Amino acid sequence: MKMIEVKNIRKSFGDLEVLKDVSFDVEQGDVVAILGPSGSGKSTMLRSLIELEKVDRGEIKIEGETLCTNGVYAPKRKKRAILNKMGMVFQHFNLFPHMNIRDNLMCACLCSKQGTKKELEKLAEELLAKVELSDKIDAMPAQLSGGQKQRVAIARALMRKPDIMLFDEPTSALDPELTKEVLNVIKQLSREKMTMLIVTHEIGFAVEAANKIIFLDGGYVAASGTPDEVVNNSGNERIMSFLDKVM
Repeated sequence: MKMIEVKNIRKSFGDLEVLKDVSFDVEQGDVVAILGPSGSGKSTMLRSLIELEKVDRGEIKIEGETLCTNGVYAPKRKKRAILNKMGMVFQHFNLFPHMNIRDNLMCACLCSKQGTKKELEKLAEELLAKVELSDKIDAMPAQLSGGQKQRVAIARALMRKPDIMLFDEPTSALDPELTKEVLNVIKQLSREKMTMLIVTHEIGFAVEAANKIIFLDGGYVAASGTPDEVVNNSGNERIMSFLDKVM
Protein backbone atom coordinates (compact mmCIF):
# COMPACT_ATOMS: atom_id res chain seq x y z
CA MET A 1 0.00 0.00 0.00
CA LYS A 2 1.30 3.43 -0.93
CA MET A 3 1.29 5.62 2.16
CA ILE A 4 2.71 8.74 0.47
CA GLU A 5 2.73 9.72 -3.20
CA VAL A 6 4.55 12.90 -4.19
CA LYS A 7 4.45 13.92 -7.84
CA ASN A 8 6.36 16.83 -9.39
CA ILE A 9 6.10 19.17 -6.41
CA ARG A 10 7.67 22.62 -6.57
CA LYS A 11 8.11 25.21 -3.86
CA SER A 12 9.56 28.72 -4.05
CA PHE A 13 10.23 31.40 -1.46
CA GLY A 14 10.13 34.57 -3.51
CA ASP A 15 12.66 34.15 -6.33
CA LEU A 16 14.34 31.16 -4.65
CA GLU A 17 13.04 27.84 -5.94
CA VAL A 18 13.73 25.32 -3.15
CA LEU A 19 11.95 22.25 -4.52
CA LYS A 20 12.18 21.59 -8.26
CA ASP A 21 10.01 18.80 -9.63
CA VAL A 22 10.37 16.36 -6.70
CA SER A 23 8.65 12.97 -6.95
CA PHE A 24 8.76 9.82 -4.78
CA ASP A 25 6.55 7.14 -3.22
CA VAL A 26 6.59 5.61 0.26
CA GLU A 27 5.14 2.17 0.89
CA GLN A 28 3.60 0.96 4.14
CA GLY A 29 6.34 0.05 6.62
CA ASP A 30 9.07 1.90 4.74
CA VAL A 31 11.73 3.74 6.72
CA VAL A 32 12.98 6.45 4.39
CA ALA A 33 16.08 8.48 5.23
CA ILE A 34 16.30 11.84 3.47
CA LEU A 35 19.90 12.91 2.94
CA GLY A 36 21.56 15.85 1.25
CA PRO A 37 23.63 18.97 1.83
CA SER A 38 22.32 22.01 3.70
CA GLY A 39 19.95 24.03 1.52
CA SER A 40 19.01 21.07 -0.67
CA GLY A 41 15.31 21.25 0.29
CA LYS A 42 15.12 18.31 2.74
CA SER A 43 13.21 20.03 5.54
CA THR A 44 11.00 21.98 3.13
CA MET A 45 10.04 18.74 1.42
CA LEU A 46 9.22 17.04 4.73
CA ARG A 47 7.26 20.03 6.03
CA SER A 48 5.24 20.16 2.82
CA LEU A 49 3.80 16.72 3.60
CA ILE A 50 2.08 18.10 6.68
CA GLU A 51 1.22 21.52 5.18
CA LEU A 52 3.70 23.45 7.29
CA GLU A 53 4.89 24.62 3.89
CA LYS A 54 2.41 24.92 1.02
CA VAL A 55 3.67 23.67 -2.32
CA ASP A 56 3.14 25.75 -5.46
CA ARG A 57 2.82 22.93 -7.98
CA GLY A 58 2.47 19.16 -8.07
CA GLU A 59 0.43 16.64 -6.10
CA ILE A 60 0.66 15.06 -2.66
CA LYS A 61 -1.43 12.03 -1.68
CA ILE A 62 -1.51 10.44 1.78
CA GLU A 63 -2.89 6.88 1.90
CA GLY A 64 -4.58 7.49 -1.45
CA GLU A 65 -6.27 10.73 -0.34
CA THR A 66 -5.31 13.91 -2.20
CA LEU A 67 -3.90 16.55 0.13
CA CYS A 68 -3.14 19.07 -2.61
CA THR A 69 -2.94 19.50 -6.37
CA ASN A 70 -1.08 22.44 -7.90
CA GLY A 71 -1.38 24.59 -4.80
CA VAL A 72 -5.07 23.81 -4.19
CA TYR A 73 -5.61 21.98 -0.90
CA ALA A 74 -8.39 19.63 0.16
CA PRO A 75 -11.40 21.14 1.97
CA LYS A 76 -10.78 21.84 5.65
CA ARG A 77 -12.46 18.77 7.15
CA LYS A 78 -10.92 16.34 4.66
CA LYS A 79 -7.52 18.01 5.01
CA ARG A 80 -7.64 17.67 8.81
CA ALA A 81 -8.44 13.96 8.49
CA ILE A 82 -5.50 13.49 6.12
CA LEU A 83 -3.05 15.42 8.29
CA ASN A 84 -4.12 13.48 11.39
CA LYS A 85 -2.62 10.37 9.78
CA MET A 86 0.85 11.85 10.38
CA GLY A 87 2.92 12.78 13.42
CA MET A 88 5.86 15.20 13.29
CA VAL A 89 8.97 15.44 15.47
CA PHE A 90 11.08 18.57 15.15
CA GLN A 91 14.73 19.38 15.78
CA HIS A 92 14.07 21.52 18.85
CA PHE A 93 11.46 19.48 20.78
CA ASN A 94 8.87 22.32 21.09
CA LEU A 95 7.63 21.17 24.50
CA PHE A 96 5.48 23.56 26.53
CA PRO A 97 7.83 24.74 29.31
CA HIS A 98 5.00 25.53 31.77
CA MET A 99 3.45 22.02 31.58
CA ASN A 100 4.71 18.79 33.10
CA ILE A 101 5.43 15.87 30.79
CA ARG A 102 2.03 14.22 31.30
CA ASP A 103 0.22 17.42 30.27
CA ASN A 104 2.59 17.99 27.34
CA LEU A 105 1.56 14.62 25.96
CA MET A 106 -2.16 15.02 26.60
CA CYS A 107 -2.72 18.68 25.70
CA ALA A 108 -3.34 18.49 21.94
CA CYS A 109 -5.49 15.35 22.17
CA LEU A 110 -7.63 16.85 24.93
CA CYS A 111 -8.14 20.05 22.94
CA SER A 112 -9.22 18.09 19.86
CA LYS A 113 -11.32 15.67 21.95
CA GLN A 114 -9.43 12.57 20.81
CA GLY A 115 -10.27 10.63 23.95
CA THR A 116 -11.30 11.07 27.56
CA LYS A 117 -8.84 12.35 30.14
CA LYS A 118 -8.62 8.88 31.68
CA GLU A 119 -7.96 7.23 28.30
CA LEU A 120 -5.31 9.79 27.40
CA GLU A 121 -3.58 9.50 30.79
CA LYS A 122 -3.31 5.73 30.25
CA LEU A 123 -1.95 6.21 26.74
CA ALA A 124 0.57 8.82 27.95
CA GLU A 125 1.84 6.37 30.57
CA GLU A 126 2.16 3.60 27.96
CA LEU A 127 4.06 5.80 25.52
CA LEU A 128 6.42 7.16 28.16
CA ALA A 129 7.19 3.56 29.10
CA LYS A 130 7.86 2.87 25.42
CA VAL A 131 10.52 5.62 25.31
CA GLU A 132 11.84 4.57 28.76
CA LEU A 133 10.77 7.72 30.60
CA SER A 134 8.03 6.49 32.92
CA ASP A 135 9.77 8.11 35.89
CA LYS A 136 9.60 11.56 34.24
CA ILE A 137 5.83 11.80 33.86
CA ASP A 138 5.51 14.52 36.53
CA ALA A 139 8.76 16.31 35.64
CA MET A 140 8.96 19.68 33.92
CA PRO A 141 10.78 20.00 30.57
CA ALA A 142 13.56 22.08 32.18
CA GLN A 143 14.44 19.05 34.33
CA LEU A 144 15.13 16.83 31.30
CA SER A 145 18.21 16.38 29.14
CA GLY A 146 18.02 17.11 25.43
CA GLY A 147 17.76 13.43 24.60
CA GLN A 148 14.95 12.97 27.11
CA LYS A 149 13.08 15.97 25.70
CA GLN A 150 13.30 14.53 22.21
CA ARG A 151 12.02 11.15 23.41
CA VAL A 152 9.09 12.97 25.04
CA ALA A 153 8.49 14.75 21.73
CA ILE A 154 8.34 11.37 19.97
CA ALA A 155 5.88 10.06 22.57
CA ARG A 156 3.76 13.18 22.12
CA ALA A 157 3.61 12.66 18.34
CA LEU A 158 2.56 9.04 18.93
CA MET A 159 -0.36 10.14 21.14
CA ARG A 160 -2.43 10.75 18.01
CA LYS A 161 -1.79 7.17 16.87
CA PRO A 162 -0.47 8.24 13.46
CA ASP A 163 0.10 5.87 10.56
CA ILE A 164 3.18 7.84 9.45
CA MET A 165 5.92 9.54 11.48
CA LEU A 166 8.00 12.43 10.14
CA PHE A 167 11.32 13.38 11.78
CA ASP A 168 13.08 16.62 10.87
CA GLU A 169 16.72 16.21 11.97
CA PRO A 170 15.69 14.82 15.38
CA THR A 171 19.27 14.45 16.65
CA SER A 172 21.04 17.49 15.21
CA ALA A 173 20.81 19.44 18.50
CA LEU A 174 22.15 16.54 20.60
CA ASP A 175 25.58 15.27 21.54
CA PRO A 176 26.55 11.70 20.47
CA GLU A 177 25.48 10.00 23.72
CA LEU A 178 22.04 11.60 23.68
CA THR A 179 21.74 10.97 19.95
CA LYS A 180 21.99 7.23 20.60
CA GLU A 181 19.02 7.39 23.02
CA VAL A 182 16.79 8.94 20.35
CA LEU A 183 17.98 6.70 17.52
CA ASN A 184 17.23 3.62 19.63
CA VAL A 185 13.60 4.75 19.93
CA ILE A 186 13.37 5.29 16.17
CA LYS A 187 14.87 1.84 15.57
CA GLN A 188 12.23 0.33 17.86
CA LEU A 189 9.47 2.03 15.84
CA SER A 190 11.10 0.62 12.70
CA ARG A 191 10.93 -2.89 14.15
CA GLU A 192 7.22 -2.28 14.79
CA LYS A 193 6.80 -1.49 11.05
CA MET A 194 5.93 2.17 11.56
CA THR A 195 6.15 4.07 8.26
CA MET A 196 8.72 6.84 8.76
CA LEU A 197 10.50 9.61 6.87
CA ILE A 198 13.62 10.93 8.58
CA VAL A 199 15.68 13.94 7.56
CA THR A 200 19.08 13.20 9.04
CA HIS A 201 22.83 13.70 8.75
CA GLU A 202 23.47 10.42 10.60
CA ILE A 203 24.69 8.38 7.64
CA GLY A 204 25.46 5.27 9.69
CA PHE A 205 21.99 5.34 11.19
CA ALA A 206 20.40 5.87 7.76
CA VAL A 207 22.21 2.82 6.36
CA GLU A 208 21.32 0.68 9.38
CA ALA A 209 17.70 1.66 9.99
CA ALA A 210 16.31 2.76 6.62
CA ASN A 211 15.28 0.47 3.78
CA LYS A 212 15.21 3.41 1.36
CA ILE A 213 17.26 6.58 0.97
CA ILE A 214 16.31 9.71 -0.94
CA PHE A 215 19.24 12.01 -1.71
CA LEU A 216 18.28 15.62 -2.45
CA ASP A 217 20.60 18.10 -4.08
CA GLY A 218 19.68 21.57 -5.27
CA GLY A 219 15.95 20.89 -4.93
CA TYR A 220 16.03 17.73 -7.03
CA VAL A 221 16.02 14.02 -6.16
CA ALA A 222 19.57 13.18 -7.20
CA ALA A 223 19.26 9.51 -6.19
CA SER A 224 16.73 7.15 -4.63
CA GLY A 225 17.02 3.51 -3.70
CA THR A 226 18.22 1.09 -1.05
CA PRO A 227 21.03 2.24 1.27
CA ASP A 228 23.46 0.03 -0.61
CA GLU A 229 22.44 1.49 -3.97
CA VAL A 230 22.63 5.13 -2.84
CA VAL A 231 25.49 5.15 -0.33
CA ASN A 232 27.77 2.34 -1.45
CA ASN A 233 27.22 1.96 -5.18
CA SER A 234 25.70 5.15 -6.53
CA GLY A 235 28.65 6.21 -8.67
CA ASN A 236 27.26 9.73 -8.40
CA GLU A 237 30.17 12.14 -7.87
CA ARG A 238 27.99 14.67 -6.04
CA ILE A 239 26.80 12.03 -3.56
CA MET A 240 30.29 10.66 -3.08
CA SER A 241 31.61 14.17 -2.38
CA PHE A 242 28.86 14.74 0.19
CA LEU A 243 29.52 11.42 1.93
CA ASP A 244 33.25 12.08 2.08
CA LYS A 245 32.56 15.28 4.01
CA VAL A 246 30.09 13.87 6.55
CA MET A 247 31.38 10.36 7.21
